[in-house]
Amino acid sequence: MSDRDKNNNNNDVEERNIDLRKFLFQYLKFWYVFLISIAISFGIAKFYNWYTKPIYQSSCKIIIKDQNSTSSAESILKEINSQNRNANLENEIEILRSKSLVSKAVKKLNLSISYSLKGNIKTSGLYTNSPIILNYDTLNELAYFVPIHVNIINSDKFQLSSGSLKDNKIVEESLYSFGETIKNNYGTFKIEKSNKFDNASFNNEAYEKRYYIIHCNSIENVSEYYSNNLEITNVSSGSSILELRITDDSPEACSDFLNTLTEVYIQNNTEQKNLLASNSLKFIDSQIEQISTELKTIEKSLLDFQTSKGIINIDNESRIFLDQVKTFDEQLSENKIQLNFIEYLEKYIKDNKKINDVTPTSLGINDPTLIALITDLSNIEKEFNVKEIEEGKKSPSFNELNKRFERTKSSIIENLKNIKQKYIISQKEITSNIARIENKLNLVPKNDIEYVGIKREFSIKEGLFLHLLQKRSETAIILASSTADNWVIDSAKPSYSPIIPKKRKSLTIAIVLGILIPFILISLITLLNDKITDKETLESLTKIPLIGIIGYSNNNASLFASSKPKQVILESLRTIRTNIGYFLGDDPETHKKKNVILVTSSISGEGKTYISYNLAGIIASSEKKTILVCLDMRKPKIIDGIDLNKEVGISEYLAGNMELESVIQNSKKIPSLDIILSGPIPPNPSELILKEKLKNLFEILKRKYDYVIIDTPPIGLVTDGLELTKYSDVNIYVVRQNITRKHHIKFISKLYAEKKINNIGIIFNAVKVSNTGYGYGYGYGYGYGYGEEFDKNSEKKLSKLFRRKS
Repeated sequence: MSDRDKNNNNNDVEERNIDLRKFLFQYLKFWYVFLISIAISFGIAKFYNWYTKPIYQSSCKIIIKDQNSTSSAESILKEINSQNRNANLENEIEILRSKSLVSKAVKKLNLSISYSLKGNIKTSGLYTNSPIILNYDTLNELAYFVPIHVNIINSDKFQLSSGSLKDNKIVEESLYSFGETIKNNYGTFKIEKSNKFDNASFNNEAYEKRYYIIHCNSIENVSEYYSNNLEITNVSSGSSILELRITDDSPEACSDFLNTLTEVYIQNNTEQKNLLASNSLKFIDSQIEQISTELKTIEKSLLDFQTSKGIINIDNESRIFLDQVKTFDEQLSENKIQLNFIEYLEKYIKDNKKINDVTPTSLGINDPTLIALITDLSNIEKEFNVKEIEEGKKSPSFNELNKRFERTKSSIIENLKNIKQKYIISQKEITSNIARIENKLNLVPKNDIEYVGIKREFSIKEGLFLHLLQKRSETAIILASSTADNWVIDSAKPSYSPIIPKKRKSLTIAIVLGILIPFILISLITLLNDKITDKETLESLTKIPLIGIIGYSNNNASLFASSKPKQVILESLRTIRTNIGYFLGDDPETHKKKNVILVTSSISGEGKTYISYNLAGIIASSEKKTILVCLDMRKPKIIDGIDLNKEVGISEYLAGNMELESVIQNSKKIPSLDIILSGPIPPNPSELILKEKLKNLFEILKRKYDYVIIDTPPIGLVTDGLELTKYSDVNIYVVRQNITRKHHIKFISKLYAEKKINNIGIIFNAVKVSNTGYGYGYGYGYGYGYGEEFDKNSEKKLSKLFRRKS
């Protein structure tokens, strides 16, 4: 790599560093805006975190056992007519969210009454931390719409503020004692102390937490709130574990509600299971009671017969008959019980009673189809409850479910008829076998026949009685040992980290916004700002060389004013005077001296006149005979410190009203400087400038003075300034920081590129000192920013330009 390439790379790196520094500085110079923005955002976030009512979340997990995961005959259902696990979970979810179940939890926790502490700015919920408790006998409608305001005076007295339903305003304040029965528009109730009541605190006059608000809500409204707020999800696909989540303004209320809801749910599940066994037990008890009565009657008949006939034992033939018929009698008795249960079940279903209250397996009816149909009907009944809560009885899905219910019920009744027919056939077979054995009784003595009949009937009833007792014992054991199919895996615990507001997140967002908002605003302002803000922007828009920079001065001091300009401004003017020398000298063609300097700008207010006067003054201070010609006849200005006759000027000379000697005035402050003021404003300044007389004037002045300075009208507003450039040797274009617009620079650059104006240089005026310590223009010298070194980049441009002209 050549040295030139290395130098170019070094320059590229330097330019990139400069651009990065410029980019950072355009934001760093507004560091106070960022600081204020961050402070305000942080303050808003802190207030938001403090004022916003915190919302907490609690969760628990519960496992749902598959309804079809049962033992004995019911296990057959899993193969014949199994319910989808997801459908079962959805049913259980709706049961958990049902208002009937939620209302039980709400009542158990007494959540219909809530307490709040009213502060100067915000109101805070208390849940179980309230020092007072409302116990009521009756509450009127007003209590559910207008809160009760309690102002505790001391440990014995409190002030109660009551309101009206019409305007919800406090209309009455009364003094009561704790525990006193109160009867007013709210109803009949008492305000009592809780275990959180601190007598010493309320007796202290400096204690401020005295104003409490009691809200009374209906069980229905509170249940609806918690039901809608309850979120239930499946932990994972294929799992039967449900996660319950609830949000509230009290972490303890969240956990207490979930734990109570799951407790009520499991208790309800246990009660449903017990209900199955209880109904079976009722049927068995009714049969036992009936058979017990019959058994007592038969036993009495047997005893009476033995007493009257004197029969204690029967012969062997009669005993053989009893032994043969005993088995068939037992079968017949059991068959009759099952027939009775089928008839009971058939009537139960026809009466539209809940099918989940009975189970056929308790009496040995293990028909798989019947069990499947009953299970299906039980599931439909559960879906009825869910659909009624969600959609109502008039919904299409509810009607479709009702049709399915009727079809299933008809199928059960038809199935029961078939089972009943089987038992009837079986009964006929058993009866036929018994009749065959009974034919042999003709060989037995008459008394034995009668005795055997009574004994046989007694045996039948006794066996049936013992069978029912056995079934009763089995059912009682089931009832005593029944447990819920579902249980809690993880109970809910209060979480004291609120989900709203998230304090760290709020503060982080505040800091980010505190930085981002001013960053965006500054970027937008910078992007939309079409004014020249710095030296780099100026140099990027034009190839016209920069010959000097004038620092900003608050007092606008000049060489002619009583208060002299700062030393840095004087050094800037001397540097400009030196740089102008690159443009001046003898014309190589005519060998005439070039000494006419024109000063112009784009618009008014850029400091063109200020530069003209001070430039003329700094040149004249070097004992060079100088004259300033003020040709801005449209809007003439005179800087402070110039005490000359304003009625005498170039307009009077060009109009032919005065001679040249009459319009030339000495500045007095600087002997070597003469000034021709603009004079009275003429009606036709452009026409005066176009006169041949002006050309002759400059020929005279060029011979008479070492330097001629022309102050022209703004070149961007009128063409006068452009017309005057034909008389000048050097043209100075004044650009003012944050005043001159970018399109003005583009306009003058276009004139320069089209050769309509030559030998032009730019003075950057009223540049403020950088806050970064790099001086004007971010550390680029020109005799200000506490340095007198001429800018090397601009010097190179001027040198190249001068060499080309030479």
